[in-house]
Amino acid sequence: MITQGTAFSLEQYQEEGYCGPIQGFTLEEAEQGYKRFFEAVGQSPFEPGPTDANLSAWHHDKRWAYDLATHPSIIKAMQQILGDDLVLWAMHFWYKHPGSEKYIPWHQDINYWPMEPAINATAWVSLGWSIEENGCLKVIPGTHQLAVEHVQTGDEDSAFAEGLSADQVDEAKAVALEMSPGQMAFFNEATFHGSGPNFSNIPRVAFSVRYTTPEVKFKIEEWSGDTSRIKTFLVHGEDRLHLNDAIAGLPPEERT
Repeated sequence: MITQGTAFSLEQYQEEGYCGPIQGFTLEEAEQGYKRFFEAVGQSPFEPGPTDANLSAWHHDKRWAYDLATHPSIIKAMQQILGDDLVLWAMHFWYKHPGSEKYIPWHQDINYWPMEPAINATAWVSLGWSIEENGCLKVIPGTHQLAVEHVQTGDEDSAFAEGLSADQVDEAKAVALEMSPGQMAFFNEATFHGSGPNFSNIPRVAFSVRYTTPEVKFKIEEWSGDTSRIKTFLVHGEDRLHLNDAIAGLPPEERT
């Protein structure tokens, strides 16, 4: 059953490590983002299929993606979580085509991110329908207080090489965050989360954005993979520390 909160709850976020779903985008905004996604991967939304497109960091050069990443509903919630000085540092589209066997293993985001101190808030936004049948986001409340070592998954269907081992996860406590278009959820850098395969004929189209504060230093030399995807955008307030000037980004000017 899809539920709809009326507003962001800082109390729930702090106590349970997540909040949502809440309605953040209008249906029109979600539909436009949905269409833009399929245009970007060269597909029709009526004939969704696999894609080899790189789905990270579109906000670097696509103004429409940057506008999604800095939507007022996201900024408003991030201000409650992190304060007035807000740094956007990552965006990724989470797409599962119909029948996709790929899944996201249970994990904590901070396991993959060399940043000091470990301060992050994620907004996860569904542009279409996100339900259990097509692999919706799942979280385990209260796990944001834990620090757990990750292990190799050893599974070709896992989207990540590392995740939490089965004996570290109590799936009976998992909450499936089913969402309708435009709904979103928030969680922090340590909350256990993951998602299953898409067993349906409905594509799952969503994106996440990551926010932090100017006091956080990104240890770029310790990151793995393509570090060009990591840029910092001051989207609200001031940066008085300038710890990440070497990776500072500028918003794309044209609405491409």
